[in-house]
Amino acid sequence: MHIADIDYISTFGRSFFHKARPISKVIFSILLLFSMITTDSIYYILSIIGLMIVFTGLARIPFKQMIHLLGYPLFFSIIFALVFIGQSREMMFLIMGRAVGAAYILVFLIMTTSYTELFGFFSLFMPTLLVDVFIFTYRSLFILLEATSKLFRSIKLRGGYHPLRIVMNMKNMASMIGVLIIHSLEMSERMYNIYSLRGYKGAVNLRRITIWPLGWNDYFVLFAGLASVAWRFIIWK
Repeated sequence: MHIADIDYISTFGRSFFHKARPISKVIFSILLLFSMITTDSIYYILSIIGLMIVFTGLARIPFKQMIHLLGYPLFFSIIFALVFIGQSREMMFLIMGRAVGAAYILVFLIMTTSYTELFGFFSLFMPTLLVDVFIFTYRSLFILLEATSKLFRSIKLRGGYHPLRIVMNMKNMASMIGVLIIHSLEMSERMYNIYSLRGYKGAVNLRRITIWPLGWNDYFVLFAGLASVAWRFIIWK
């Protein structure tokens, strides 16, 4: 799944999760992450993942894209869990569950909160320079992804990529990465000149983030987070 798809879902989503304020969704994510990290019960982690599946349906996020994104942490967690294959099977499932659950919570936050709202909220307590770096990096990803797609398509059309020619593929992919590095350096210099001409003086003015008053969407999200933590300490001790 491309970053552009995530940005589209987070910006144009119309569910009550998308309409909730960033502060409530960030607190919700922190509470769920805290409860998952501090528990040793695989059943509690599975229940949280099940809760996130329900929320994904309510937020109208395509399950196909979500499964595609969660495949990466699942793959790497399986590799790490194989270390405990001869010691504890429960520990193996606990590692995989924590990795997938934590990634699910963070991906859900990103897919229900636009990057301007998210960075705008973090700008309340983070250095302005660091927030600007995140914003510029996020924007550059779209340009680099499009350039990578065009280069790879050009290589395939010219016969430079074949599934059975591994050495040739590696050589051409290395050349493509080199071209992208040069392109990224030129792009960063060009972007800096563009922002300087438009009056950039070390700070991007994001739209004002309103924290109060909270709506019913925010109270629902906060209640779900607090209920999950209470469930963790009352039932799954």
